Amino acid sequence: MLQELRIDVDANDIRCSIRERLREYDDGGREARSNAERADNAWRVVQNLLAEELAELNDGLAIDAKITEKDRLALPDGSQAIDIVYRDQKFSIVRPKDKRHLALVDPTAGHLPIENLGSKLFVAGEPIAAGLLRAINRLVERATAGVNSHPKDDSHYMALELPAASAAKIEAALNLARENGYRFVESYRGQSKTRRVFLFERLA
Repeated sequence: MLQELRIDVDANDIRCSIRERLREYDDGGREARSNAERADNAWRVVQNLLAEELAELNDGLAIDAKITEKDRLALPDGSQAIDIVYRDQKFSIVRPKDKRHLALVDPTAGHLPIENLGSKLFVAGEPIAAGLLRAINRLVERATAGVNSHPKDDSHYMALELPAASAAKIEAALNLARENGYRFVESYRGQSKTRRVFLFERLA
């Protein structure tokens, strides 16, 4: 019988670990770093998270049934990439020649920036751990289309950076989030002392 990776990432199964990972990968010293050093730190975080997730997902599977990771660290144009491959499908984490930015490139979701909001990493507004899990889930769904795939709306998180002193803007953001089915999760310091990041989770 063909052994096949079967992923059904239930948001309830991963939420319990996401908040701990948000704190675990908190770059508290980022203000003292250059842009290149921040990107180096983000690159290491992504590598570590991918290694953890793939080791867990691939555990017990045959070699030809596993999701594979291929580092391309010295491309001709000076850029770097990590390809995550399952069957004939893939997504990539890319870092251009200037080494100052990261992005997740996904055939389904497009070009998603990986960036700091305050001291923490996000993929297009979603916490980094959750964003990588969603990308892996999309990868497997594409590779097994017609077998184990089903359409999903996977936008489970939303992050907003707002002026800390503007109570009106914060209240408006909280109201808008509630009206669109999100609940407040946590808030922490943003890019500067005058700004704060607000993280919201979409209700089931």
